[in-house]
Amino acid sequence: MTRKIIDYVPEPYWEARYARLDLTRSGHQDLPEPYNRWLYRRKQSVLRRALGRAGFSVAGKRVLELGAGLGAYLDLWKRLGVSDLTGVDISAAAVAYLRRHHAGARILKRDITEADLQRDVGAGFDLTTALDVLYHVVDDSRLAAALANIAAVTRPGGLLALHDQFLHRPSEDHGYIRWRSLGDWQAALAGAGFEIVARAPIFFFMVQPNDCRTPRAMARMDGAWRLLNPWIQRLPGPAGALLYGIDTAIGAVCTEGPSMELMLARRKA
Repeated sequence: MTRKIIDYVPEPYWEARYARLDLTRSGHQDLPEPYNRWLYRRKQSVLRRALGRAGFSVAGKRVLELGAGLGAYLDLWKRLGVSDLTGVDISAAAVAYLRRHHAGARILKRDITEADLQRDVGAGFDLTTALDVLYHVVDDSRLAAALANIAAVTRPGGLLALHDQFLHRPSEDHGYIRWRSLGDWQAALAGAGFEIVARAPIFFFMVQPNDCRTPRAMARMDGAWRLLNPWIQRLPGPAGALLYGIDTAIGAVCTEGPSMELMLARRKA
């Protein structure tokens, strides 16, 4: 089912959202900030594990972070020893924050769907990331433009890391979000010159489910979320720690999940 929730215009939307600068603005705005810290911890863990399995070490590499937000991943890349770090965001408020807190990174204000990203950021990046970003590019033609930009700045053989739902049903519009099907993502990435090399589930119980294989499984997972969410709101730190452990254990053995997933794609030579 397709439904529109808001009239989404990206730049003013994100400027309004970043009127308050905390992790609920770049992360899940309906969940407490202490809980969002656990969500980011889980996302970073899945990303590091996937890069390791792909035989990719970021130490000494050039990394481009698209939709850098408040810099949760910029901190990660610095700890892992990247040689060159560039962050891009559409929000002036986010860019100002990043420049204050990440002096070692080059930070640019940019809409990644506009032409000639390479002119502004350069080329030859070993890893380009768009983590919780591209589902906010709700127009398919602009997504194609963003992916063309990403291909132009990523070296042949370099990686793109992205988060999305990769639905096992048709793509859906939700105002400021477009959840795309796995098939649509496969076609869009192939059209931009990328081949998918890995896909891994991130969350199982930590966030609301959206993509279960059967209605029965969806009902069960949604029921579990309705029980968990009040405790997350009341005790975000302990709930985050507990569910982080549970999702980590499940993610070690499962290849599909009911929610957000990480995808790695390699730019073809």
